[in-house]
Amino acid sequence: RVGNKGAMRAAPSRALVRGLPPGASSPRDVPVRSVRALAHPRAASVDDASTSSDAARSRLGDSSSSSGRKGSFTPARGSAPGRRPGSSAQTSSRALETASTAASTSAPSWKDEPAIGPLGIERAHLPRHVAVIMDGNARWASERGVAVATGHEAGVDTLRTIVRCCGAWDVAALTVYAFSHENWRRSRSEVEHLMSLLERTLVAELPSLLEEGVRVTVMGDMGMIDENLRAAIADAVDATRRNTKLRLNVALSYGARQDIVNASRLLATQAAAGLIDPEDITEDVLGEHLASRTLPAALREPDLLIRPGGERRVSNFLLWELAYTELYFADRMWPDFGEGDFREALAWYAGRQRRFGSRG
Repeated sequence: RVGNKGAMRAAPSRALVRGLPPGASSPRDVPVRSVRALAHPRAASVDDASTSSDAARSRLGDSSSSSGRKGSFTPARGSAPGRRPGSSAQTSSRALETASTAASTSAPSWKDEPAIGPLGIERAHLPRHVAVIMDGNARWASERGVAVATGHEAGVDTLRTIVRCCGAWDVAALTVYAFSHENWRRSRSEVEHLMSLLERTLVAELPSLLEEGVRVTVMGDMGMIDENLRAAIADAVDATRRNTKLRLNVALSYGARQDIVNASRLLATQAAAGLIDPEDITEDVLGEHLASRTLPAALREPDLLIRPGGERRVSNFLLWELAYTELYFADRMWPDFGEGDFREALAWYAGRQRRFGSRG
């Protein structure tokens, strides 16, 4: 089934990310509230639940770097400043203090948002892990004659709603495709705006993420991300590390083909060095080398993929992990995709029979 295309709704009143001060007409008018002093030598592309925070951080950013592409925006590649001394708990405390200060003037608590109603579907029939390709921001903006940046900012409001729904309806994990490996080919201005928007959103929403028990993880090639965004990512990952209600996994500078190649290359190198027998390379072993190891093993494969925006493809997203995932496509653009649309997708999923190749 394909999601029904609903009537076009008016542009939301909060088209821009929440918290623009009076007189600011775009995010470029707002100072980016980053947490530069807490930057780590390597920002987290993997948050492995089986390792300590420092051990996990020591191998972050191991993804191979990509060279600049003709006609594409090549991001800055300078190394981030060294991490200040202090425990993970102290870092988390400072991150929360910084984020709380920023949020006091930029983002109200989620408790000020309209309440999410009960779902009415038995928990046993719900997906544990939902993946979303957040598509249609630019077309949404074009239809309204506004800047593409405004479409991206409106998409932040939709993401906030879906995260809140997942928390209210006991969905264990939500993976969102925030920025693909191929998105680096977009114009410099759009890429810079998206990076700024991601940073500001992480900082502004951190108090609510903490308050609502959301744990943030990020997967992708962090070597292509500027140091300010890497710092904001590292702070969000550290500060929410002990949260257990929902795993919000953000795919950033991510491409599934590149991910599989990197994992294969690493295993081939280990085999050539005699560290592993090629016969011992199984699906599970390969999976442990993919970027989705940010999630516990039981949650790495999404039960349901949702793609708004009218396209019917997976666009180099979680190709390995989507082998048995139910695919739901909706015509509504991502900024217009709301609680009701998410309910429809989950109801559709609840009616599916998942046999995984058997006839049972």
